[in-house]
Amino acid sequence: MRNIRHDFLWGGAIAANQAEGAYLKDGRGLSTADIQPFVPGAKPTDLHFNDMDSETFKRYKNGEYYYPKRQGVHFYERYKEYIDVLAEMHVKTLRLSISWSRIFPNGDDAVPNEQGLVFYEQLFEYMKKKKIEPIVTIFHYEMPLNLVEQYGGWTNPKLIDFFENYGQTVLRRYNNNVKYWIIINQINLVHKEAFASLGILKDQMENYEQAKFQALHHQFVASAKVTEFGHNLNPTLQMGVMLADTLTAPYSCDPADVELNFRRNRMQYFYSDVLIRGEYPEYALTYFEDRDIRINMTEDEKNLLRNNTADFLAVSYYWSNTVKASENSMDPNTTVKNPHLKVNRWGWSINASGLYLCMSKYWDRYHIPMMIAENGIGFKDELTIDNGVRDDYRIEYHRDHILAMKEAIREGADIFAYCSWAPFDIISAGTAEMSKRYGFIYVDYDDEGNGSGRFHYKDSFYWYKQVIDSNGEDVFGHK
Repeated sequence: MRNIRHDFLWGGAIAANQAEGAYLKDGRGLSTADIQPFVPGAKPTDLHFNDMDSETFKRYKNGEYYYPKRQGVHFYERYKEYIDVLAEMHVKTLRLSISWSRIFPNGDDAVPNEQGLVFYEQLFEYMKKKKIEPIVTIFHYEMPLNLVEQYGGWTNPKLIDFFENYGQTVLRRYNNNVKYWIIINQINLVHKEAFASLGILKDQMENYEQAKFQALHHQFVASAKVTEFGHNLNPTLQMGVMLADTLTAPYSCDPADVELNFRRNRMQYFYSDVLIRGEYPEYALTYFEDRDIRINMTEDEKNLLRNNTADFLAVSYYWSNTVKASENSMDPNTTVKNPHLKVNRWGWSINASGLYLCMSKYWDRYHIPMMIAENGIGFKDELTIDNGVRDDYRIEYHRDHILAMKEAIREGADIFAYCSWAPFDIISAGTAEMSKRYGFIYVDYDDEGNGSGRFHYKDSFYWYKQVIDSNGEDVFGHK
């Protein structure tokens, strides 16, 4: 039986493109996230950067929309205020990302932007001063827009070199302040977040599915190169791979549902199998052969993957779904809602048991240290007359998921961190809304960017502080 570590990292997670703002300040270039518009009344699925075509890309880039991620929640200018309030909640860690276009504005620049490097240097040093451990993601859904327009995104092998240069630059600069590195955010979501992750315009691809897997291979190689560099630079650095948990359950005990679920889940393990076990598994090679998908890879790249595997697995977990053979296919975008689960207004199911199951399965498969890199769910919060938020629903969600995590730990899983998404309200990744709130801290901006920016503590703020202070022992009471 294993207990929660005494040095367990309780904290939260944000992304630069959803928090920083200052989208052209101090030499930063345009990124893919900067052209995501807010469209009032649109369905969330309409706003995901998935399956982007050239016409939509041009419309988003040049349209007269409001682009929330260009201002975020002004973390760039106000980072000390945000870190201070997290320190008041006693968080031990903050997972956050570096904006690629803040360091290399065009992605292919010969030299990095010193002003961008200085910003993160000051940020990480201030976090350390406040005793908050940085966990840093190098690439989190925002690549320099120039790399899409001039190179075709990750389909072009030149991006391996550009990314390696970027990765080496930030590792050299920050390795004394940052121990934990996640190279690519949710590397397995290439089908759900094809544009955000890969920078691909589908109408420019002869075979879209093959293009995605070839681009993914380039990300694998780039990840191995950055991992190799990090290990050689400073052997104490921990280089991680990150998955969004998309493991499903069969809708029924119908053998067809069970088999489809097995095949689907095995292809979800594919991404971490490559980066943790160091090679393409046979089931994936068969999958590609059956679909006439040909991945260009060299023997040197195979050796690189084999010799530079990840030190830890980071997992984001939000919801769970089922698969039904009569309705679904191997396409990971096709699922059926579990009728036994409640959902929020955005259709996200709530299933804490799924966190116990997935973390236990990953532990059984890999036996390497793990962290929960994201866990949360969006709600519409309302300020009370005393400027608080009575958010028992958020407390209940996190309490149940923390209990599920503790059960996985009790049965042996080596989990070293829990990062809520997000500890303070930020712009939504998928819908670009501010009103889809995740935080323990209410940040007074609305969907159009208006507001005072003031912080208001939700009931969950005091509850999470209590959880942290008790190292996860006291999850039931709150002020």
